[in-house]
Amino acid sequence: MKKNKICLIIPYFGKLPSYSNLFFESVKFNPDVDFLLLTDDTVNVNLQNLKVVNTTLEKVRDRAQTLFDFKIELTQAYKLCDFRPAYGLIFKEYLEGYKFWGHCDLDMVFGNIKHFITDDMLDQYDKIYQFGHLSLYKNVDKVNNEFRENFGMNYRKVFSTKINMVFDEIGGIQQKFNHDGFKTYKSWDFFDIDPWHYHIKRVTSHVPAALLVGGFDYESECLYWENGHVYRVAQTSDGLRKDEFIYAHFQKRSFSTPIDVIKTDSFYLSNNGCIAKNSDLVSSDKIVLYNQSSKVKELCVSYSKFKYIWKRRFNKYLLKK
Repeated sequence: MKKNKICLIIPYFGKLPSYSNLFFESVKFNPDVDFLLLTDDTVNVNLQNLKVVNTTLEKVRDRAQTLFDFKIELTQAYKLCDFRPAYGLIFKEYLEGYKFWGHCDLDMVFGNIKHFITDDMLDQYDKIYQFGHLSLYKNVDKVNNEFRENFGMNYRKVFSTKINMVFDEIGGIQQKFNHDGFKTYKSWDFFDIDPWHYHIKRVTSHVPAALLVGGFDYESECLYWENGHVYRVAQTSDGLRKDEFIYAHFQKRSFSTPIDVIKTDSFYLSNNGCIAKNSDLVSSDKIVLYNQSSKVKELCVSYSKFKYIWKRRFNKYLLKK
């Protein structure tokens, strides 16, 4: 058995995004978790817990095709999201000795993973989390083949269409796990930043109503990373409150990550990117400064959301992709 019990798989094709340096810096602070990056780009990162496999989307498609007796559709890299529940089979050769495998995104910064995903959890659960930005699966045949089960989305239809079906998330593979009685850890101990607001706030879709009552999100809050941990400080009626999260997911944001900033011990994850943080405590003034509000920028984001939704609908329903 390998020292590290978890392997997170990240196929990424095309030029790696500029913010990936932030992701890799947070990987360095999680030596007890292994990461497998499959890419056709050059990776100038040398970490003991990061294995880079130089390959192409076409080779991954051919690898996946050998598992199925029907023609799969995998010509666009984004479609890989639908194949995530099958990664335990597609990338089986890399997973020998791991108790859990999983998948994650690059547009995120990890805190202390093993502080949240403990050995006791790995013993207790079959699946950990429910969303594409991070989900883990127990590395056993029954779990690795659950995507084939009849309940919910039909994997044959999902794998043979160009349309992205969001099979890797709560409305797809998780429905099968729920139906068949697998134990899933469903905590919201991550900070998923709402992409459709300039002001940083958490995504609330799919969040149980009971969690939304106090403590989930605040009007005045800011994020920072410090020595391998992700924190949120919020202004409450009782003063400042500090919470720790397993990661922050900054999807669909132009996120500035100056290398000289992220190589420091701590920095703010502001709505204008990473900004160096001194060792002093976060104050109310810092919260306002590093999670700004702007009516003009909120309008710009709303317009971007409108364009994104209608482009996606056009591609899905008219172009069938």
